[in-house]
Amino acid sequence: MAMPRLHGGQPRTAALAGAVIAFALSLGALTAGPAMAETVGGELLASTRRTAILQPDAHGLPKVWAETWLLADATTGEVLAQKGSHVRRAPASTLKMLTALTVMPQTPPETTYVATAAAANTYGARVGLKPGRTYTLDQLWYAVFLPSANDAAIAVAQANGGVKRTVAQMNGVARDLGALDTVAKTPNGLDAPGQLSSAYDLALIARAGMKLPEFAHYAGTTRAEFPDVKGKGSHPIYTTNRLLLHGWKGMIGVKTGFTSRAGRTYVGAATRNGRTLLVTLMGIHESSEAAARKLLTWGFANADSVTPIGTLVEPGSVAPSPDAVAGPDAGADAGTNTAQAGLPAGTATTAASPGDEPASMPGGVLIAAAVLSALTVGTVVIARRRSAHRGRHAA
Repeated sequence: MAMPRLHGGQPRTAALAGAVIAFALSLGALTAGPAMAETVGGELLASTRRTAILQPDAHGLPKVWAETWLLADATTGEVLAQKGSHVRRAPASTLKMLTALTVMPQTPPETTYVATAAAANTYGARVGLKPGRTYTLDQLWYAVFLPSANDAAIAVAQANGGVKRTVAQMNGVARDLGALDTVAKTPNGLDAPGQLSSAYDLALIARAGMKLPEFAHYAGTTRAEFPDVKGKGSHPIYTTNRLLLHGWKGMIGVKTGFTSRAGRTYVGAATRNGRTLLVTLMGIHESSEAAARKLLTWGFANADSVTPIGTLVEPGSVAPSPDAVAGPDAGADAGTNTAQAGLPAGTATTAASPGDEPASMPGGVLIAAAVLSALTVGTVVIARRRSAHRGRHAA
């Protein structure tokens, strides 16, 4: 049987890794250990390096210039590849997905709202609310998802009982989803001290949101009409998701973001041949459209030729506790992070996760991880060391 290869690894090392993994799987088939993984979704997701387990017919991962990212099958929850997906970073407007997921189930779209000066004067991207004018939540959701209007996000939070109440609910929803890297401070994603999320958590939020017909509708809309500030007319508003706007094959949503602290962030979903893939990126240093397109294209071409490295957990399956380790904040030393996660510094991963169970690993795989750790200390197993001129922002 052909052995899988670890992305970026040397052939002999990959072959050795495959042999150890196969041995571990045979042990795991005989006796499965208890659920011991501390990283939500699987231990391999603790790596801050690019991580994928490729079968012989798979192509290597594309070069993507982003600090962290994750690619997953939205239906099964299987994580196909990642880089630092639990590293906590400012989320920018992708946090508006959590606002929508929180407010939509309890505030119908026909609900009316009278705009306040506080909402209308919100800084950053705005749709143009007129204080004292009445809007429907339906109108406001188009403004939230398409031009990513910060004033509209404040408005839906006020319509939901207030900003403070909505933010508290958002954090409760995040905990219920197992998005333990996420701390919401605002409903619009504008930079705020302590407001953080991760590529993994954004995937959980987007996956849950896209299961709601309302959410999926607004997230997948390219153009809508919004009332003018003056008079009774309206003007068109357009999505900032260029893959969606430009009609990239199969694109169905979901949300873009940008702030000075977060840089560019992006969450996208696309469906082809019955498979829906979800990509999340944070700290993007190239076109968000280009970065997402490369990962989605690779995913559709190679999804059947990779071994999943983790899973997007189901809502309610992870309880916040000291045993559930949140990801490191952005800026922490990558080598230290991988070492703290039980992986040799300078490596992306040590063993494959054979199953889809969230936050658990068969005992055989734990043995494989220990063996491979011993074999690969000081050795690059998956990710080649970056060239100096690429710096820390390389894919």
